[in-house]
Formats: sequence, C-alpha cells, structure tokens
Amino acid sequence: MKHAPWFSLSLIAVATLSSAAGCTDGGAKAVAPGGHDTAPEALTLDPSAPALKFVKIEEIKPSDAAPNVSLTGRVTFDEDRTQRVATPIDGRATAILVKLGDHVKPGQSLIELSSPQVGQLQADAQKTQQDLMVAQKTVDRVHKLKVDGAVSDKEVGQAEADLQKAKSDVGRTAAQLRSIGISASDPAVAVAIRAQVAGTVVERNVLVGQEVRADATTPLMTVTNLDTVWVNADVYEQDLGLISDGAVVNVTVPAYPGDTFAGTVAHLGEVVDPTSRTVKLRCVVPNPGGKLKPEMFAKIALADAQGKQVLVIPARSVLNEAGKFRVIVVDGNTFRPVGVDVGPEVDGRVRVLSGLKAGDKVVTDGALFLKHDLDNR
Repeated sequence: MKHAPWFSLSLIAVATLSSAAGCTDGGAKAVAPGGHDTAPEALTLDPSAPALKFVKIEEIKPSDAAPNVSLTGRVTFDEDRTQRVATPIDGRATAILVKLGDHVKPGQSLIELSSPQVGQLQADAQKTQQDLMVAQKTVDRVHKLKVDGAVSDKEVGQAEADLQKAKSDVGRTAAQLRSIGISASDPAVAVAIRAQVAGTVVERNVLVGQEVRADATTPLMTVTNLDTVWVNADVYEQDLGLISDGAVVNVTVPAYPGDTFAGTVAHLGEVVDPTSRTVKLRCVVPNPGGKLKPEMFAKIALADAQGKQVLVIPARSVLNEAGKFRVIVVDGNTFRPVGVDVGPEVDGRVRVLSGLKAGDKVVTDGALFLKHDLDNR
C-alpha cells in the first residue's frame, strides 16, 4: 500500500546507518535479538514537516524495577510434598484402594498386589538371619581359639568380615520387607503399596488385574500436597541482580485475574541456558483453597527488586518483525530503527533488556508510519 503523499514529501534525505554512525549509542552497532547486527536505514525529516504532528517521542528514563519486572512461569507440584508411587516388586494389582481426588494419610494403603516374589523375599530374609547367627558364633569361637593360639590372625579377620557381610544382608532383606509392609515370619503372597506423604491423589495409571513391574518408568499413582505449589520461571541473565533467594514475589494466573498469590523465591539456578540465555527460577507459593492448579500459566512479579532500576518503554513503541523487535530512535530530526531485546509487557510497558540506554529518545506514536516509509521508499 502506498504511503500518504504528505509523508513522502516530508522526506528530505535518506542515509544508511553506517553513514549516520555518529547518531548511534556511543558508536556501537544496534544488536537484534539473537545477537545479529542489524543494518537499518535512517531518514531525516524537516522540523516543520506535517508528519511530525502525528509522531510522539519519549525519552527513556530509569524506573523502579519492582513494578516493571514480570516473569512468565508455570505452576507445578511441590516436589518436596509429592510421591510418585512405584512398586518395589513385580506383581499383579488385585485392588485399587483409592480414587482420583481422595485425600490420603502417610501409611495408608493405596494398591494391593499379589506377587510370587513375596515368598522369595521372606525366605531370603529368614536365610540371612540364620547366616548372621552362624557368623556370630564363628566369630565368638575364633576369638576364644585365638587366645590359645589355635587360629591365625587371618582366620580371625575372615570370620569378622563374614559377620559384617551377614549383618549387611540382614539389613538389606529387612528393608525390602519394610518397603512392602510385611514381616519375615508371616507367610503372605499379597502386599500393599502405601502412601508416604499426606496429600491428594491427582494421577492414577494402574487398573485392577494389571501386571506391574519394579523397573517401570511411569508411576502407578501420584499423590501430592496442594497446600503449597511451585511456580517455575525462566529469568533473563540481565535480571539476575534483581532476584535473590527468599525474595518476595506476587503470582497471578489468568483463571483468577483479581487474585494475587504471595510467595517466595526458593531457588535460583546456577547455570545459564546457552540457547535462551535464561536461568531457572523456583518459587514456593501457598495455595489456599487449591486455586492454583499444576500446569497453569502464571505471571511472577517481584515485590522487592532490591531498589534496582530498569529501563522501560511503551509497548506500542516496539515493532515486531518476524520475532525480532525494533524501536525507532530519534536523534534531532533523524529517525532510525534499532534492534532491541525486551521483556514481557506489564501494564502497557515493556522492559528494555538490551539495545538502548537511558536518555535515548524513541517514537511512541507513529512508529508504524515511519517504518512503512522506510520499507517502501
């Protein structure tokens, strides 16, 4: 589409960015998202040009970070209060004792299994107990013989090593039996898988009669305490100085636009993702009434950004061109597009991550008209 005649007449001179290097920020090249140099063109308008009546310009000034820093996150289970139920032995599910949405207590039976391995585990436990008794008697005997010089130090050492191995075997088999809630002396073929945490059954992947295996990767059930949830987000590396462990955050979700959920930063990652240049952030958020549901999208606002300041500009001043962002910077009567990185929009404004500095002037209204003229000369 042709641009308006009055706008074309206002174009006095056109120059490339390389010929207008004196107008750049300290002579530095504009950098687009992803680190690629841009090659924007510049145009100069006569101060009396009618076009300038439709262009608004704003000088970039530092602003308090707290109301302007917003991160996009996702609600997940509180993994410290979540159990992904697995079976310690192979078997067949004979009964499912809970259903989705049920609240369970620690130690409560969730699934009943029938397994021939139960008898084998009991037999192993009984054998290790007998081996321990024999090993203990052997040690006692060789110690007495050692006093009389009837056995060597090597034989004594071997007997003591056998005793330690027998104790380890007893501990191993006892732990296996505890994991399925049975004893070595009571014959059984059925066992119960029990809850380890108090919470709600939120996922079930087992049916009555189903064969289950100890090496399966999919949990049979998931039990979690939804009194608290985690909200995970990615933090731009430029923002790491604004966040610290224990910092207060305010979380909002689209489902409840009028509600704010206060939480704290529990962990800030140690590694920067080389592709996205972000660091993982985890917040712990109380969840009264269970309103926050795992997998909800959320926004995280920093309630206390340590008194830091950031640069923000109106969201309408940012031009999105196939995922790359540009703004039109003004120097006198010269207008030129500059590549920028920006954060999420907060109340109609976006935070500048790179590409601009305090004191720069940008076009807030009329940027699309200027871009159209640049693209269609």
